[in-house]
Amino acid sequence: MKNKNSVLLVLLLVIAAFCVIFNNKISAMFNLKEKSNITQNNVKFNFEKRKDFYLPNETIKQYSHGCARPIPLSGKSKKEIYDIRKNYVENSIFANQDYEPSEDVFGQIESGKPWISSNVCKDPKTHSMRISGRSEESRFIVNPNVLVALEYPFSFSNYPNEEWCADDTINMLPEILEYDGYKKEIKVYYRRLPFPTNDGFSFYQFNGINARDLGYRYAYVDMAKSSFKPVFTDSDNIGTRAVEFQNFIHLGGSCGVEGGCNNGSPRQSYLEFKQAETDYSYSNGEIYIKLWRNEPSSVKNDADLVEKIIIREY
Repeated sequence: MKNKNSVLLVLLLVIAAFCVIFNNKISAMFNLKEKSNITQNNVKFNFEKRKDFYLPNETIKQYSHGCARPIPLSGKSKKEIYDIRKNYVENSIFANQDYEPSEDVFGQIESGKPWISSNVCKDPKTHSMRISGRSEESRFIVNPNVLVALEYPFSFSNYPNEEWCADDTINMLPEILEYDGYKKEIKVYYRRLPFPTNDGFSFYQFNGINARDLGYRYAYVDMAKSSFKPVFTDSDNIGTRAVEFQNFIHLGGSCGVEGGCNNGSPRQSYLEFKQAETDYSYSNGEIYIKLWRNEPSSVKNDADLVEKIIIREY
């Protein structure tokens, strides 16, 4: 009898031990699943931190401000440049605490490298593009409100003097930006187009680096609503269909400096245009640009935002 009781006691102990082990495994399994869910949620949150697009601040109904001047970027680290960009976005109509620069747009920037200068004149000694002083691409980085900018993608070997080279109008810097929150409309003011384009090769172009970064990837110039009529160099262009901006910054060799420079790319022929007038000094008017986050089924669709580029002589 004593032996039977001993066997029964051992059996009960074994069952109790098994139950403890089983319960511990069940508890561990649920804890692990919970941790897995937390990890997945964290990954999802980090993924969503870089939004596909950024809306203008709804509290801003009327905004008018002078455009920022370019700044030197040569030698700066990628992190420094990202911090500069985030600071300017934080003080823009697109301010958002979750903003992160798009890797598609800025991800190929190389730390510590030179940047092409905003000065349109080549160095008289090296006959290469300048890399000192204010950087060309910085005018987009520090002006996020200018979703679509104008630029003249040529530099000069022969020029009157250094004062001419440094002139803001010559360097295609916008002057004033206005935003109407009721109409969802941005106005960007330029003081004329400074160069003639009747020489057979030169042209102006639209630059959509800010539009692409902030999520407004598709654009269309509504010629019917534009008093300034761009003469596009390609039959397939932003005035005939909604095009997708491809702008980005990378390390390229076009500056002629050993090791390359950070500069904008690529060439997009559907964004290039000339002036209609032979006498460029009379190029005044407004270019009406419709912007969308997603590709529209028709250019007649309502735009998510409108930008009006206003070119004026005074």
